[in-house]
Formats: sequence, C-alpha cells, structure tokens
Amino acid sequence: MTTPLRRLTAAALAALLAGASLAPQAFAQGAQAPAAAPAADGPKTPLPAPTPRAAQPGGDRRAAADPDWPCIQPKVGALGYGQMWSGPPLEQALETWRQDEAVADLVPVIVARRTKPEEAAAAIDKFAKDAGAEKNAKLTLLFAGAFEELNTTRSAILAGIERYARKQRALSEKIKQESLKLASERKDMATQNSPEFQQKEQARDWDTRIYDERSQALTYVCESPVILEQLAFTLGREIQARMD
Repeated sequence: MTTPLRRLTAAALAALLAGASLAPQAFAQGAQAPAAAPAADGPKTPLPAPTPRAAQPGGDRRAAADPDWPCIQPKVGALGYGQMWSGPPLEQALETWRQDEAVADLVPVIVARRTKPEEAAAAIDKFAKDAGAEKNAKLTLLFAGAFEELNTTRSAILAGIERYARKQRALSEKIKQESLKLASERKDMATQNSPEFQQKEQARDWDTRIYDERSQALTYVCESPVILEQLAFTLGREIQARMD
C-alpha cells in the first residue's frame, strides 16, 4: 500500500521543479484533517539551521551558510567536469553534441533515473561499437551531453529546494501566529467552544500537518542533487572505459 509520504515525495519533487507549493490535495484522497491539538508555538519539525562547511574543489562548490538551504548535504552549485572526466576537453563538445543525432538520442536515455546502471552501460557499449573510427570523438560528445543535461537538472532542483525552504519558513511563521492567536482566544470559554474557534484550530492543525509532511519529503528531495552528481561520475567512468 502506498503511504501518504511516498505520494507526497513524488508530488514534492514535481512541485520543486514547477515552482509550485504543495496543497492539501497532495495528501491521500479522503484524508481527514487531524484532530484538534493543544496550541503550540509552531511546527513540530522546524527547518534545520544551515551548517557552514568548507569549500571543496571542482565546480561551483559553495557551502557557506545560506538561510535558503535547508538540507543537511552541503550546497554544491554548478558541477565542474574536471574531477569526473580525464578525456579530451569538453568546451567544443558542450556546444555541438546536440548536432549529432545518435548522441542526442542516447543522452536522455542514459541520464534518466529510470534507466538501470547495467542498461546504461549496455547502451554505451553498443554506441561505442557502432561509432567505429570516430569512437573517441563520439564518446566525448556523449559525455558532454550527459554532463550538461545532469547539470541543468541539478540546477533546477537546487533552485526548487530554495523556493521550498522559503515557503516552509513562511508556513512556520503562519502556524506560530495562528497558535498565538488561538492561545489568546482560548482564555474565553465561550469563544473556545464556538464553531469559529474550532475551525481556526482545525486550520492550524492542518497547516502543521502539511508542514511536517513537507519536512519529511524534503529529506528525500535533498538527496536528488547528490544522486545526479554520482550519476555524472558513473557515466564518465563508463564512457571513458570504452575510449582508446
């Protein structure tokens, strides 16, 4: 059975790339709002404070404290290919790889996360054999295309994570203000028992639930840039292994 969290993680990643915010519809259909809970000062799982980390060589590896970066993993900007590619320079290949039809067709296949490692390796192997005397040049174009596509996707995810974090902070502040207002109104017994108060309390609890579910989804989303970086290294190794 699919859990609400698994449904939400997929929705969260799509929302990141689209720049959208998650709404109650991201939860299972027919889900009920949580029962009223005692007033609190804010969400149960506030965003973690960013941790400063030392800069690393290779690419735009920025790790300075960033209020918009909520992940435990250090923020690594645009990747540099120097650490994952020891073949010919890629400057020209990065400009021309789309002009080669075979390369342009294969790149989306090998960078797709649904493609298994052994399937990508087999596709690269066949591509290298079909390239004949142009094998090295064609493989260079292939890595250039894969590297550029992965870098572009990573950049979109990084920007999405930062948007996500800003929305979480805004929601956290909203929950805090809702809780303070409810705590003040709870002092009046007549107000506390009114339908309006119950609706406000339920709305606060629903916001808290959304915040907590988003925070769990963020753990999954934060792994995506690292996974794509690892894939770039893997593809670089597989492609270079077939070069003369």
